[in-house]
Amino acid sequence: MGKVAKILLWVFYAVTLAAFVHFSYSRYFNLFFEGFFIVIFMVSALKIKKKNLTMLTCTLVYFFVSMGYAVFLKHNNLLDFLLIYKFFFYASLLFFISGKTLFTGVAILRLYKFLLWIFLLKYLLAKFVFGNDRPILFHENNYELMFLTLVFYLSYLINKRVSYGEQLMLAIIFLLSGSKSAILILFFVLAVVNYKLLLKRIHVLLPGAMLFIVLGYEVIKQRMGGAFDLEKVDRFRFLMLFFKEVENWSFWDFLVGAERITALDPYVCQQLAYYQTLFSYSGDGTCYSVIFHSYLLRIIYDHGLIGLLFMLVILYTICKQSGLSSKSYLVILGIGMLNGLSVSSFNSIYFVVGLVFLLVTNKKINAVC
Repeated sequence: MGKVAKILLWVFYAVTLAAFVHFSYSRYFNLFFEGFFIVIFMVSALKIKKKNLTMLTCTLVYFFVSMGYAVFLKHNNLLDFLLIYKFFFYASLLFFISGKTLFTGVAILRLYKFLLWIFLLKYLLAKFVFGNDRPILFHENNYELMFLTLVFYLSYLINKRVSYGEQLMLAIIFLLSGSKSAILILFFVLAVVNYKLLLKRIHVLLPGAMLFIVLGYEVIKQRMGGAFDLEKVDRFRFLMLFFKEVENWSFWDFLVGAERITALDPYVCQQLAYYQTLFSYSGDGTCYSVIFHSYLLRIIYDHGLIGLLFMLVILYTICKQSGLSSKSYLVILGIGMLNGLSVSSFNSIYFVVGLVFLLVTNKKINAVC
């Protein structure tokens, strides 16, 4: 492992410790993740695999043509555009990172175990000492737990297994989080790493699975004030408002999405006025698809089903060029999709950095790079 890679990991350790002792929200940790990603890009950007050039070109053309139309012709706010097209910007850099190797499996396993313990201790302290119902380490736990899940899966690829103790620790972290989308991701990733055992011992493990489902249900019910009511689920309300926004769409509209970029109906913005921080950067009272929270709704609204398919192909190309199997791609996609039911998934720097670790780590436990 090179000197730069070692420095990057030591900095990651230091920032994680700083996050552990920090008990209030801070954007500095988001900036660190952004900076960490940019540095890895700079280290990797000297050469790009020829097989990535076609998809890189398509991504850049889509990004800059859309920018030219939305920002320079329609005079939309540049920051609104960048927020909506963030994944495609990230992807253009990931093409340069894909296929490079920076970290050894051993180094990442150490980091993963460190993160697991830090998350567990921080969430326990936040929940039971400071009374925080939504513990965080770096940022809102919807995002950071997606990152932790990707690192957890990377440890599985390196070791070909994860201990039951580590799975229990992960489960406790997720249950303490109070995040509904995190519970779904937990069930998914535990099923992935235990699928062989599940097939052989389903009759024995079923009671334990039922217990996890009950605990997950209780977490969701607690978030809703003690009673499960679909009408109280904010994501259900976002979905209903999304349906209202697209009720007059044609088949073609669903294929290509709204005109680049299109503000939502004032009625929808008014119904979600309590999310003022997600309104347009222009400050004129308009709002865009970001207010729907769910990235799956956002990408269909802004880019259409063709845009969603384009995103999936981009992600597959990036994973394939780094030697990840089709199964690993589907697992990464599943984690992102489940998170995307609730928040920004593929548009989040926490997804991107988790993916970067999967891309640039040598999965052979004894490899030296």
